[in-house]
Amino acid sequence: RLHEKGLVLEKDAMSALSWLESRKDCFDYIFMDPPYGRLLEKDVLLFLEHSSLCDEHTRIIVESDLDTSFSYLADTELEIQKEKKYKTNKHTFIGRKI
Repeated sequence: RLHEKGLVLEKDAMSALSWLESRKDCFDYIFMDPPYGRLLEKDVLLFLEHSSLCDEHTRIIVESDLDTSFSYLADTELEIQKEKKYKTNKHTFIGRKI
């Protein structure tokens, strides 16, 4: 039944985020699977830090390679809450600092 609620945006990630924010949407979960090793998730996370798309309950899940560092989050309102490692990649669960 998701086809009735789904929405496909033919935009780059940052344009899509700005468009979604203008609609006053807020999400429970945001999942990202950007190309590995290019730090594309960093710009998105820095945008989401102060975005109305997220609140204190939103969980952001980023799929990345095992070498991806999220150390830059130390200077933000976001924090790593959990990390699940697999053979060649990992899922990092991020939320607002409490």
